[in-house]
Amino acid sequence: MKNILLFLILISATFSAQQNLKINGKIINSDKEKNGAPIVIYLLDNDNQLLKTTIAQDSKFEFDQLKSGSYHLQLSSDESIQNEKPFYLEKNIEFSIAFEPKSQKIEELTITAKKNNFKVENGNITLDIANSALNKLPTSSELLSKLPFVMMDANGEGLSFVGKGTPLLYVDNQRVDFATLSAISVDDIKSVEVIRNPSVKYESEGKAVIKVNLKKSRKDGAQLSVSETATFQKRFSNYLSANFQQKKNKTEWKLNASYNQINHWESNGFDYQVPSKNISSNYVIKSITKRPQTIFAASLYQELNDDGDYVTLSVNSNFRPDKGDNNTNTFYSENGNSTLVKTLNQQDRKRATINSIFNYKKKITDWDAEILTGFQFKRESDNVGYSFYNDTNNSGYEFNQFRHQLYAGNAYSGRIDIEKKINDNYNLELGGSFTKAETSTNNKTTFQNNQNPEFFQYQFKESNLAGYTNLAINADKWNINAGLRAETTNAEGFDLVENATKITRDYLDWFPNTEISFKQNDNYDYTLNFRKSISRPSYGNLASGGLYGSPYVEYQGNPDLVPTYTNTITFTTNLKKISLNASAYNSKNPLGYTLVYDEERNISKFQPVNFGKEMGVSLGIDSLFQGKKWTSQNSLSVNYDKIEDSLAVLKNSTPYVYFSTNNTVNVWKYLSILLDGSYITKRVEGLYENNSMCLVNLGMTSSISDFDFTVRYNDVFNQMNYIQKMSYNRINSTGTFFGNTPTISFAAKYNFGKLKKSSYKENAVNETSNRL
Repeated sequence: MKNILLFLILISATFSAQQNLKINGKIINSDKEKNGAPIVIYLLDNDNQLLKTTIAQDSKFEFDQLKSGSYHLQLSSDESIQNEKPFYLEKNIEFSIAFEPKSQKIEELTITAKKNNFKVENGNITLDIANSALNKLPTSSELLSKLPFVMMDANGEGLSFVGKGTPLLYVDNQRVDFATLSAISVDDIKSVEVIRNPSVKYESEGKAVIKVNLKKSRKDGAQLSVSETATFQKRFSNYLSANFQQKKNKTEWKLNASYNQINHWESNGFDYQVPSKNISSNYVIKSITKRPQTIFAASLYQELNDDGDYVTLSVNSNFRPDKGDNNTNTFYSENGNSTLVKTLNQQDRKRATINSIFNYKKKITDWDAEILTGFQFKRESDNVGYSFYNDTNNSGYEFNQFRHQLYAGNAYSGRIDIEKKINDNYNLELGGSFTKAETSTNNKTTFQNNQNPEFFQYQFKESNLAGYTNLAINADKWNINAGLRAETTNAEGFDLVENATKITRDYLDWFPNTEISFKQNDNYDYTLNFRKSISRPSYGNLASGGLYGSPYVEYQGNPDLVPTYTNTITFTTNLKKISLNASAYNSKNPLGYTLVYDEERNISKFQPVNFGKEMGVSLGIDSLFQGKKWTSQNSLSVNYDKIEDSLAVLKNSTPYVYFSTNNTVNVWKYLSILLDGSYITKRVEGLYENNSMCLVNLGMTSSISDFDFTVRYNDVFNQMNYIQKMSYNRINSTGTFFGNTPTISFAAKYNFGKLKKSSYKENAVNETSNRL
């Protein structure tokens, strides 16, 4: 792998990178003078599909970040439209266009074409949400569950990516966590990118990225949308949200408020044995709580001049108390003696997240460069009280213990990104960032008939300083994108009770990223990508304060966790409407969850641990069928993964198949039928053995005037139960995570007003803030 890395880096210094062509233009009238009226320029491809839009500034316009191919331009003003001749772009072009108002009188410009809602480029998938029936889904979290290769957790509060673990989540250029993303209105989403080969711009964290791009319109105005969704699962939940946007001249601001009355249901259970201790047990824990969620967000975008300089400021908050009961039924046997224990956990929890971002962008015309600077602050807090009661062998509930746990974390960060065009064939990007995070855990446990409570106080501090450079070169049909990132990290974990330092880490990491592509023509291209990435444990998992499940099981963090390092090489090719991909990866210290036996306390602990190593390969195909009434997006992959550890009993790994499909049938103008689903076969991944699942979802959407209506029926066959078997550290276990399905939902949305012009932009500063 080192030889491959060296080879790719040497090539990247010699050849070109990602195609980065540009179109510059000047618009004149028939007298060869600048036009005074505002003119909109549309860039379209061979199929008359709209690719980009801009407004001429001082009669000049520009389109950048383009690939070679056939295009044509269309110009319009308030009264006229003009089409230019098609052209083939293979190097930067400058146009001088005479705009003739006499060409055609129009009241409104409408470009109609069969929109391609599913696009694969360099192995990355882009789905157009705004122009498909998917934009009628009630929540963005449900939208994410429809993406290819993405699987929703059983409790509906997290995502996993087939073969790549937990993906990074972005909204535009801002990294967010799942709770923040799930609060965004689907109506605000323009497209979603499933990035299987992230560039160095997406930092070194994680092996895949899901990027949500928000809508941006073109004219001044205001818009208010109100949506209501009723969801029937094992319990009823209600979601109410309102979004307001207003833009005037160079100022734009947004407000968002949501109140979600969530009646949460969650359940999992384990059947496990500790043969060396002659212990066998099985338990099922079920949580039924009320989670009223309140979300507020405000954003301001201020354009500073006509050169594109701007500042942005955004603040958002998410408050989500969680109160109710957790019940655990445990059957426990040790040396032939059996015990039945019912545990009641009365929970009163308050969680809150506050996040703020400031950005400043400056264009330096003399250098042909752009500079983006930003600062970000995020605070996460979790304050919870637990009261535990045990009923042993039906003797009645007795108080066992009370736990008060307080977790809080702050993250401060800043960054600078510089993009410099060297010449027509070379583009240089470089930048740096810093992050400083501090978390504290303060737990107190009071036991029955014990006057001496237990305390756990833990502080964790981490600072990260990073710098990166990325070189893009274009040479004929060859392109190479080569990036290198360096990160230095200092971490310290301190136990205040023991007055002892538990963690001291100082390390320097290098993360290369190289992509080589060859474009044969418009229908055939080939790409080879190499990337090294890191996955750091969340700060909460590094604190060892635990949750009591029963007298025999606790849920705990692990302060000994270390980052996971992964090398991935991928090859993709586009063959007209079919895309083929192949990849291979290996990881050091992969992170997973398992039961661990604590011999000193004679209990089992469910906690995250680092395993020895992991490797995997995959071969896949993505395709699109688009008819007059029926659109079908399909992805199929054959995968092989293997996780190894010296403490585990390994099984022979087996290949498995994953298939996903998303279908829309337009019955008539105002009504669409949806059918989507996924299937994954039973799989053995060395350490893990997982069950097969077949998820089928049905839906119907309708738009009448300013109203949108949606009806959904998810998991028709009630298959969303995750079963996982493993043998690790003297424990044989079978865990089951029960899904909160099937789901029936009814959604209604009404739109007031119309916002047609928006320049709003926002960039992330802290790329690791979700670790809080």
